[in-house]
Amino acid sequence: MAGNLDAKTVEAAKKRAAHYRLSDGGGLLLEVRPSGARMWLVRLTVDGKRRDVGLGGYPGVSLKEAREKAAAARKIAADGGDPVVERERLEREQAAQRKAAAEAETRTFRTVALACIEAEAPGWKNERTELIWHNSLERWAFPELGKMPVAEVDRAAVLRAVGEVWRTRPATGRKVVRRIAAILRYAAAHGWRANDNPADARMLRYAGLPALAGGRKQPSLPWARLPAFMAALDAMPGLGALALRLVVLTALRSGEVRNARWSWLSFDGVPTLTVPGEVMKGKKTGEVMPHRVPLSDAALETLARAYGEANGTTATVAELPKLAALARDALIFPSAKRTTPLSDMALSAVMRRMNADKPEDAPAPWRDADGRVAVPHGFRATFSTWVDDTRPHEREAAEKALAHEVANKVSGAYRRSDLFDRRQPLMRDWAEHCGSGPKRQQGARTAA
Repeated sequence: MAGNLDAKTVEAAKKRAAHYRLSDGGGLLLEVRPSGARMWLVRLTVDGKRRDVGLGGYPGVSLKEAREKAAAARKIAADGGDPVVERERLEREQAAQRKAAAEAETRTFRTVALACIEAEAPGWKNERTELIWHNSLERWAFPELGKMPVAEVDRAAVLRAVGEVWRTRPATGRKVVRRIAAILRYAAAHGWRANDNPADARMLRYAGLPALAGGRKQPSLPWARLPAFMAALDAMPGLGALALRLVVLTALRSGEVRNARWSWLSFDGVPTLTVPGEVMKGKKTGEVMPHRVPLSDAALETLARAYGEANGTTATVAELPKLAALARDALIFPSAKRTTPLSDMALSAVMRRMNADKPEDAPAPWRDADGRVAVPHGFRATFSTWVDDTRPHEREAAEKALAHEVANKVSGAYRRSDLFDRRQPLMRDWAEHCGSGPKRQQGARTAA
Protein backbone atom coordinates (compact mmCIF):
# COMPACT_ATOMS: atom_id res chain seq x y z
CA MET A 1 0.00 0.00 0.00
CA ALA A 2 1.48 3.36 -1.05
CA GLY A 3 1.93 6.00 1.66
CA ASN A 4 3.16 9.52 2.12
CA LEU A 5 6.85 8.58 2.20
CA ASP A 6 9.17 7.30 -0.48
CA ALA A 7 12.65 5.81 -0.32
CA LYS A 8 14.38 9.11 -1.20
CA THR A 9 12.55 10.98 1.57
CA VAL A 10 13.44 8.35 4.13
CA GLU A 11 17.09 8.32 3.02
CA ALA A 12 17.28 12.12 3.09
CA ALA A 13 15.85 12.52 6.61
CA LYS A 14 18.60 14.28 8.61
CA LYS A 15 19.09 14.54 12.35
CA ARG A 16 18.04 17.66 14.25
CA ALA A 17 18.58 18.93 17.74
CA ALA A 18 15.34 17.26 18.84
CA HIS A 19 13.81 14.05 17.57
CA TYR A 20 10.99 14.34 15.03
CA ARG A 21 8.70 11.97 13.15
CA LEU A 22 7.65 11.57 9.52
CA SER A 23 4.26 9.93 8.86
CA ASP A 24 3.67 7.43 6.11
CA GLY A 25 -0.02 7.18 6.96
CA GLY A 26 -1.95 4.32 8.53
CA GLY A 27 -0.09 4.86 11.80
CA LEU A 28 3.38 4.12 10.35
CA LEU A 29 5.99 6.64 11.55
CA LEU A 30 9.69 7.18 10.94
CA GLU A 31 11.27 8.67 14.07
CA VAL A 32 14.54 10.55 13.46
CA ARG A 33 16.60 10.98 16.61
CA PRO A 34 19.30 13.54 17.48
CA SER A 35 21.91 10.82 17.07
CA GLY A 36 20.85 10.35 13.46
CA ALA A 37 19.25 6.96 14.12
CA ARG A 38 16.00 6.38 12.23
CA MET A 39 13.44 4.04 13.80
CA TRP A 40 10.14 2.73 12.44
CA LEU A 41 7.09 2.86 14.70
CA VAL A 42 3.44 2.00 14.19
CA ARG A 43 0.78 3.69 16.29
CA LEU A 44 -1.94 1.29 17.39
CA THR A 45 -4.76 0.97 19.88
CA VAL A 46 -4.31 -2.13 22.06
CA ASP A 47 -6.83 -2.88 24.80
CA GLY A 48 -8.28 0.60 24.39
CA LYS A 49 -4.91 2.32 24.86
CA ARG A 50 -2.73 4.03 22.29
CA ARG A 51 0.66 2.46 21.88
CA ASP A 52 3.65 3.05 19.62
CA VAL A 53 5.17 -0.27 18.66
CA GLY A 54 8.75 -0.45 17.33
CA LEU A 55 9.31 -2.19 14.00
CA GLY A 56 13.10 -1.89 13.73
CA GLY A 57 15.59 0.64 12.47
CA TYR A 58 16.33 2.00 9.02
CA PRO A 59 18.11 0.94 6.82
CA GLY A 60 17.97 -2.54 8.42
CA VAL A 61 14.22 -2.42 7.83
CA SER A 62 13.34 -0.82 4.48
CA LEU A 63 10.26 1.28 3.84
CA LYS A 64 8.58 -1.66 2.13
CA GLU A 65 9.33 -4.01 5.02
CA ALA A 66 8.15 -1.41 7.53
CA ARG A 67 4.81 -1.14 5.74
CA GLU A 68 4.45 -4.95 5.77
CA LYS A 69 5.26 -5.13 9.48
CA ALA A 70 2.87 -2.28 10.24
CA ALA A 71 0.07 -4.03 8.35
CA ALA A 72 0.71 -7.27 10.25
CA ALA A 73 0.72 -5.43 13.59
CA ARG A 74 -2.53 -3.64 12.76
CA LYS A 75 -4.18 -6.99 11.92
CA ILE A 76 -3.08 -8.52 15.22
CA ALA A 77 -4.43 -5.49 17.11
CA ALA A 78 -7.67 -5.55 15.15
CA ASP A 79 -8.10 -9.23 16.09
CA GLY A 80 -7.77 -8.32 19.78
CA GLY A 81 -4.13 -9.37 20.14
CA ASP A 82 -1.04 -7.56 21.30
CA PRO A 83 1.68 -7.23 18.61
CA VAL A 84 4.43 -6.93 21.23
CA VAL A 85 3.35 -10.12 23.00
CA GLU A 86 3.05 -11.92 19.66
CA ARG A 87 6.51 -10.74 18.59
CA GLU A 88 8.03 -11.92 21.86
CA ARG A 89 6.34 -15.30 21.42
CA LEU A 90 7.75 -15.66 17.90
CA GLU A 91 11.19 -14.64 19.13
CA ARG A 92 11.05 -17.30 21.84
CA GLU A 93 9.99 -19.93 19.29
CA GLN A 94 12.76 -18.93 16.92
CA ALA A 95 15.30 -18.96 19.75
CA ALA A 96 14.13 -22.43 20.77
CA GLN A 97 14.41 -23.62 17.17
CA ARG A 98 17.93 -22.22 16.90
CA LYS A 99 18.88 -23.86 20.17
CA ALA A 100 17.40 -27.19 19.07
CA ALA A 101 19.27 -26.95 15.77
CA ALA A 102 22.52 -26.20 17.62
CA GLU A 103 21.95 -29.12 20.00
CA ALA A 104 21.17 -31.39 17.07
CA GLU A 105 24.55 -30.48 15.60
CA THR A 106 26.30 -31.48 18.82
CA ARG A 107 24.02 -34.50 19.52
CA THR A 108 26.09 -36.84 17.43
CA PHE A 109 25.71 -40.58 17.08
CA ARG A 110 28.70 -41.01 19.40
CA THR A 111 27.28 -38.86 22.21
CA VAL A 112 23.89 -40.57 21.97
CA ALA A 113 25.56 -44.00 21.87
CA LEU A 114 27.47 -43.24 25.06
CA ALA A 115 24.30 -41.97 26.72
CA CYS A 116 22.43 -45.11 25.64
CA ILE A 117 25.15 -47.38 27.04
CA GLU A 118 25.20 -45.46 30.32
CA ALA A 119 21.42 -45.79 30.62
CA GLU A 120 21.31 -49.48 29.77
CA ALA A 121 24.46 -50.77 31.51
CA PRO A 122 22.93 -51.09 35.02
CA GLY A 123 20.53 -53.73 33.66
CA TRP A 124 23.22 -55.84 32.01
CA LYS A 125 24.18 -59.03 33.86
CA ASN A 126 27.84 -59.01 32.86
CA GLU A 127 30.01 -55.95 33.50
CA ARG A 128 32.06 -56.84 30.41
CA THR A 129 29.04 -56.20 28.18
CA GLU A 130 29.57 -52.46 28.51
CA LEU A 131 33.21 -52.80 27.43
CA ILE A 132 32.21 -55.03 24.52
CA TRP A 133 29.68 -52.43 23.32
CA HIS A 134 32.25 -49.65 23.58
CA ASN A 135 34.94 -51.61 21.72
CA SER A 136 32.71 -52.84 18.90
CA LEU A 137 31.20 -49.40 18.27
CA GLU A 138 34.60 -47.72 18.48
CA ARG A 139 35.98 -50.07 15.87
CA TRP A 140 33.09 -50.52 13.49
CA ALA A 141 30.46 -47.78 13.94
CA PHE A 142 32.11 -44.57 15.16
CA PRO A 143 34.57 -44.12 12.25
CA GLU A 144 31.62 -43.59 9.89
CA LEU A 145 28.76 -42.55 12.17
CA GLY A 146 30.42 -41.07 15.24
CA LYS A 147 30.45 -37.40 14.20
CA MET A 148 27.11 -37.46 12.37
CA PRO A 149 24.12 -35.76 14.06
CA VAL A 150 22.03 -38.71 15.20
CA ALA A 151 19.00 -37.24 13.44
CA GLU A 152 20.83 -37.50 10.11
CA VAL A 153 21.97 -41.11 10.33
CA ASP A 154 20.35 -42.84 7.38
CA ARG A 155 20.42 -46.27 5.82
CA ALA A 156 23.25 -45.40 3.45
CA ALA A 157 25.44 -44.31 6.36
CA VAL A 158 24.71 -47.52 8.27
CA LEU A 159 25.56 -49.57 5.18
CA ARG A 160 28.90 -47.78 4.87
CA ALA A 161 29.61 -48.33 8.56
CA VAL A 162 28.90 -52.07 8.74
CA GLY A 163 29.77 -53.20 5.22
CA GLU A 164 33.27 -54.47 6.02
CA VAL A 165 32.52 -56.19 9.32
CA TRP A 166 29.35 -57.71 7.82
CA ARG A 167 31.40 -59.37 5.06
CA THR A 168 34.52 -60.32 6.99
CA ARG A 169 33.14 -61.15 10.47
CA PRO A 170 29.46 -62.03 10.08
CA ALA A 171 28.75 -62.86 13.74
CA THR A 172 30.27 -59.55 14.87
CA GLY A 173 28.52 -57.74 12.03
CA ARG A 174 25.11 -58.90 13.22
CA LYS A 175 25.86 -57.69 16.74
CA VAL A 176 27.09 -54.30 15.53
CA VAL A 177 23.92 -53.81 13.47
CA ARG A 178 21.76 -54.71 16.49
CA ARG A 179 23.68 -52.24 18.67
CA ILE A 180 23.35 -49.43 16.14
CA ALA A 181 19.62 -50.17 15.91
CA ALA A 182 19.28 -50.04 19.71
CA ILE A 183 21.04 -46.66 19.85
CA LEU A 184 18.80 -45.22 17.14
CA ARG A 185 15.70 -46.50 18.97
CA TYR A 186 17.01 -44.80 22.12
CA ALA A 187 17.40 -41.55 20.16
CA ALA A 188 13.89 -41.83 18.71
CA ALA A 189 12.41 -42.49 22.15
CA HIS A 190 13.92 -39.19 23.34
CA GLY A 191 12.63 -37.27 20.33
CA TRP A 192 16.09 -36.74 18.86
CA ARG A 193 15.30 -38.36 15.51
CA ALA A 194 12.42 -39.77 13.51
CA ASN A 195 11.18 -43.21 14.48
CA ASP A 196 12.45 -44.78 11.26
CA ASN A 197 15.27 -47.13 12.17
CA PRO A 198 17.79 -47.29 9.32
CA ALA A 199 19.64 -50.12 11.10
CA ASP A 200 16.74 -52.55 10.73
CA ALA A 201 18.53 -55.63 9.38
CA ARG A 202 15.70 -56.62 7.02
CA MET A 203 15.56 -53.14 5.50
CA LEU A 204 19.35 -53.13 5.14
CA ARG A 205 19.07 -56.34 3.15
CA TYR A 206 16.68 -54.64 0.73
CA ALA A 207 19.06 -51.67 0.57
CA GLY A 208 21.96 -53.82 -0.57
CA LEU A 209 23.55 -55.45 2.48
CA PRO A 210 24.55 -58.91 1.22
CA ALA A 211 22.97 -62.00 2.69
CA LEU A 212 25.19 -63.96 5.05
CA ALA A 213 25.74 -67.65 4.86
CA GLY A 214 22.56 -68.51 6.64
CA GLY A 215 21.81 -70.57 9.65
CA ARG A 216 25.18 -72.19 10.37
CA LYS A 217 25.46 -73.12 14.00
CA GLN A 218 28.51 -72.93 16.23
CA PRO A 219 31.10 -75.50 15.06
CA SER A 220 30.99 -78.50 17.37
CA LEU A 221 33.20 -81.51 17.82
CA PRO A 222 31.63 -84.84 16.74
CA TRP A 223 30.78 -86.82 19.85
CA ALA A 224 32.86 -89.80 18.75
CA ARG A 225 35.96 -87.57 18.92
CA LEU A 226 35.18 -86.28 22.39
CA PRO A 227 37.03 -88.95 24.47
CA ALA A 228 40.28 -88.19 22.62
CA PHE A 229 39.67 -84.47 23.04
CA MET A 230 39.12 -84.82 26.79
CA ALA A 231 42.34 -86.82 27.13
CA ALA A 232 44.22 -84.05 25.31
CA LEU A 233 42.46 -81.39 27.37
CA ASP A 234 43.54 -83.14 30.55
CA ALA A 235 47.14 -82.34 29.70
CA MET A 236 46.47 -78.59 29.33
CA PRO A 237 47.50 -76.43 32.29
CA GLY A 238 45.54 -73.67 33.99
CA LEU A 239 42.06 -72.80 35.19
CA GLY A 240 40.87 -72.15 31.64
CA ALA A 241 41.37 -75.82 30.75
CA LEU A 242 39.52 -76.94 33.89
CA ALA A 243 36.64 -74.53 33.20
CA LEU A 244 36.39 -75.91 29.68
CA ARG A 245 36.38 -79.45 31.09
CA LEU A 246 33.44 -78.56 33.35
CA VAL A 247 31.63 -76.94 30.41
CA VAL A 248 31.85 -80.26 28.56
CA LEU A 249 30.86 -82.44 31.53
CA THR A 250 27.85 -80.33 32.56
CA ALA A 251 26.62 -79.12 29.13
CA LEU A 252 26.41 -75.65 30.67
CA ARG A 253 27.13 -72.46 28.80
CA SER A 254 30.60 -70.96 29.15
CA GLY A 255 29.32 -67.91 31.03
CA GLU A 256 27.43 -70.05 33.53
CA VAL A 257 30.60 -72.02 34.34
CA ARG A 258 32.94 -69.02 34.37
CA ASN A 259 30.66 -67.13 36.77
CA ALA A 260 30.07 -70.15 39.02
CA ARG A 261 30.66 -69.68 42.75
CA TRP A 262 31.34 -72.21 45.47
CA SER A 263 28.07 -71.24 47.16
CA TRP A 264 26.21 -72.71 44.17
CA LEU A 265 27.32 -76.21 45.19
CA SER A 266 25.22 -78.48 47.37
CA PHE A 267 26.27 -81.83 48.81
CA ASP A 268 23.02 -82.79 50.55
CA GLY A 269 22.13 -85.97 48.69
CA VAL A 270 23.14 -85.82 45.03
CA PRO A 271 26.03 -83.37 44.54
CA THR A 272 24.48 -80.48 42.65
CA LEU A 273 25.51 -77.19 41.10
CA THR A 274 22.58 -74.74 40.99
CA VAL A 275 22.83 -71.82 38.55
CA PRO A 276 20.73 -68.87 39.82
CA GLY A 277 17.98 -67.65 37.53
CA GLU A 278 19.58 -64.24 36.96
CA VAL A 279 22.72 -65.88 35.54
CA MET A 280 20.91 -67.97 32.94
CA LYS A 281 21.28 -66.77 29.36
CA GLY A 282 19.02 -63.86 28.43
CA LYS A 283 16.76 -64.30 31.45
CA LYS A 284 15.50 -62.03 34.15
CA THR A 285 15.38 -63.37 37.67
CA GLY A 286 11.61 -63.35 37.85
CA GLU A 287 11.19 -65.21 34.57
CA VAL A 288 13.18 -68.41 35.13
CA MET A 289 13.76 -70.98 37.83
CA PRO A 290 17.31 -71.79 38.97
CA HIS A 291 18.92 -74.53 36.91
CA ARG A 292 20.06 -77.60 38.87
CA VAL A 293 22.92 -79.66 37.45
CA PRO A 294 23.68 -83.13 38.87
CA LEU A 295 27.45 -83.50 39.17
CA SER A 296 29.15 -86.65 37.99
CA ASP A 297 32.29 -88.00 39.62
CA ALA A 298 34.33 -86.50 36.78
CA ALA A 299 32.74 -83.08 37.36
CA LEU A 300 33.51 -83.29 41.08
CA GLU A 301 37.11 -84.21 40.33
CA THR A 302 37.31 -81.17 38.03
CA LEU A 303 36.02 -78.93 40.82
CA ALA A 304 38.58 -80.30 43.25
CA ARG A 305 41.36 -79.65 40.76
CA ALA A 306 40.00 -76.14 40.15
CA TYR A 307 40.12 -75.37 43.87
CA GLY A 308 43.72 -76.52 44.03
CA GLU A 309 44.69 -74.57 40.90
CA ALA A 310 43.03 -71.35 42.10
CA ASN A 311 44.48 -71.53 45.60
CA GLY A 312 47.91 -73.00 44.98
CA THR A 313 47.20 -76.13 46.96
CA THR A 314 45.72 -79.60 46.55
CA ALA A 315 42.18 -80.74 47.19
CA THR A 316 40.27 -83.99 47.02
CA VAL A 317 36.69 -84.68 46.12
CA ALA A 318 36.02 -85.75 49.72
CA GLU A 319 37.11 -82.29 50.91
CA LEU A 320 34.84 -80.38 48.55
CA PRO A 321 31.85 -79.94 50.93
CA LYS A 322 34.07 -78.36 53.59
CA LEU A 323 36.06 -76.28 51.09
CA ALA A 324 32.93 -75.00 49.36
CA ALA A 325 31.41 -73.97 52.69
CA LEU A 326 34.59 -72.06 53.59
CA ALA A 327 34.95 -70.43 50.16
CA ARG A 328 31.27 -69.40 50.19
CA ASP A 329 30.66 -66.83 47.42
CA ALA A 330 34.16 -66.92 45.93
CA LEU A 331 34.46 -67.63 42.21
CA ILE A 332 35.37 -71.20 41.27
CA PHE A 333 37.23 -69.98 38.17
CA PRO A 334 38.62 -66.54 39.05
CA SER A 335 40.79 -64.44 36.79
CA ALA A 336 44.14 -63.10 37.95
CA LYS A 337 42.24 -60.29 39.72
CA ARG A 338 40.48 -62.92 41.85
CA THR A 339 37.30 -60.81 42.04
CA THR A 340 36.35 -61.26 38.37
CA PRO A 341 35.72 -64.50 36.47
CA LEU A 342 37.80 -65.87 33.65
CA SER A 343 36.98 -64.19 30.35
CA ASP A 344 35.24 -66.12 27.58
CA MET A 345 38.45 -65.78 25.59
CA ALA A 346 40.30 -67.86 28.19
CA LEU A 347 38.40 -70.99 27.15
CA SER A 348 38.73 -70.19 23.46
CA ALA A 349 42.46 -69.72 23.95
CA VAL A 350 42.74 -73.24 25.40
CA MET A 351 41.15 -74.67 22.26
CA ARG A 352 43.37 -72.57 20.00
CA ARG A 353 46.46 -73.90 21.74
CA MET A 354 45.18 -77.45 21.41
CA ASN A 355 44.53 -76.98 17.70
CA ALA A 356 47.96 -75.42 17.22
CA ASP A 357 49.59 -78.65 18.46
CA LYS A 358 49.72 -80.38 15.08
CA PRO A 359 52.12 -81.04 12.22
CA GLU A 360 52.68 -78.15 9.85
CA ASP A 361 50.04 -77.92 7.08
CA ALA A 362 47.89 -80.54 8.83
CA PRO A 363 44.24 -79.63 9.53
CA ALA A 364 43.20 -78.65 13.03
CA PRO A 365 42.68 -81.85 15.04
CA TRP A 366 39.60 -80.59 16.89
CA ARG A 367 37.11 -79.54 14.23
CA ASP A 368 33.53 -80.14 13.15
CA ALA A 369 32.36 -82.31 10.26
CA ASP A 370 32.76 -79.36 7.85
CA GLY A 371 36.35 -78.75 8.90
CA ARG A 372 35.59 -75.68 11.00
CA VAL A 373 37.56 -75.34 14.24
CA ALA A 374 35.37 -76.34 17.19
CA VAL A 375 34.49 -73.71 19.82
CA PRO A 376 33.56 -74.03 23.52
CA HIS A 377 29.85 -73.34 22.99
CA GLY A 378 29.72 -76.15 20.43
CA PHE A 379 30.06 -78.82 23.13
CA ARG A 380 26.40 -78.30 24.01
CA ALA A 381 25.59 -79.42 20.47
CA THR A 382 28.01 -82.32 20.87
CA PHE A 383 26.11 -83.44 23.97
CA SER A 384 22.75 -82.98 22.25
CA THR A 385 23.84 -85.03 19.21
CA TRP A 386 25.21 -87.79 21.45
CA VAL A 387 21.80 -88.04 23.13
CA ASP A 388 20.01 -88.16 19.75
CA ASP A 389 22.32 -90.87 18.42
CA THR A 390 22.65 -93.07 21.50
CA ARG A 391 19.72 -92.27 23.84
CA PRO A 392 16.89 -90.75 21.81
CA HIS A 393 14.40 -91.72 24.50
CA GLU A 394 16.15 -89.21 26.80
CA ARG A 395 15.60 -86.25 24.47
CA GLU A 396 13.32 -84.52 26.96
CA ALA A 397 15.83 -84.94 29.79
CA ALA A 398 18.56 -83.60 27.50
CA GLU A 399 16.51 -80.47 26.81
CA LYS A 400 16.26 -79.92 30.55
CA ALA A 401 20.00 -80.49 30.91
CA LEU A 402 20.56 -77.80 28.30
CA ALA A 403 18.10 -75.50 30.12
CA HIS A 404 16.07 -75.01 26.96
CA GLU A 405 12.63 -73.46 27.29
CA VAL A 406 9.50 -75.31 26.29
CA ALA A 407 8.50 -73.78 22.95
CA ASN A 408 4.82 -73.79 23.84
CA LYS A 409 4.48 -71.11 26.55
CA VAL A 410 1.14 -72.47 27.76
CA SER A 411 2.49 -76.00 28.07
CA GLY A 412 5.64 -74.66 29.71
CA ALA A 413 3.61 -72.88 32.37
CA TYR A 414 2.30 -76.24 33.63
CA ARG A 415 5.26 -78.54 32.96
CA ARG A 416 7.48 -77.47 35.82
CA SER A 417 9.56 -80.58 36.54
CA ASP A 418 13.25 -80.24 35.73
CA LEU A 419 13.53 -84.04 35.38
CA PHE A 420 16.44 -84.00 37.81
CA ASP A 421 16.19 -87.70 38.66
CA ARG A 422 16.29 -88.68 34.98
CA ARG A 423 19.21 -86.37 34.33
CA GLN A 424 21.43 -87.97 36.97
CA PRO A 425 22.11 -91.19 35.05
CA LEU A 426 22.16 -89.26 31.77
CA MET A 427 24.97 -86.96 32.95
CA ARG A 428 26.79 -89.90 34.53
CA ASP A 429 26.71 -91.78 31.20
CA TRP A 430 27.87 -88.64 29.39
CA ALA A 431 30.82 -88.28 31.77
CA GLU A 432 31.73 -91.93 31.21
CA HIS A 433 31.71 -91.34 27.46
CA CYS A 434 33.84 -88.21 27.88
CA GLY A 435 36.37 -90.16 29.95
CA SER A 436 36.52 -93.25 27.76
CA GLY A 437 39.62 -92.09 25.89
CA PRO A 438 43.27 -92.72 26.77
CA LYS A 439 43.85 -92.19 30.49
CA ARG A 440 46.38 -89.66 31.67
CA GLN A 441 49.52 -91.13 33.13
CA GLN A 442 49.82 -91.62 36.86
CA GLY A 443 51.44 -88.55 38.33
CA ALA A 444 50.21 -86.22 35.62
CA ARG A 445 48.71 -82.97 36.80
CA THR A 446 46.19 -83.72 39.56
CA ALA A 447 44.82 -81.99 42.59
CA ALA A 448 44.74 -85.09 44.78
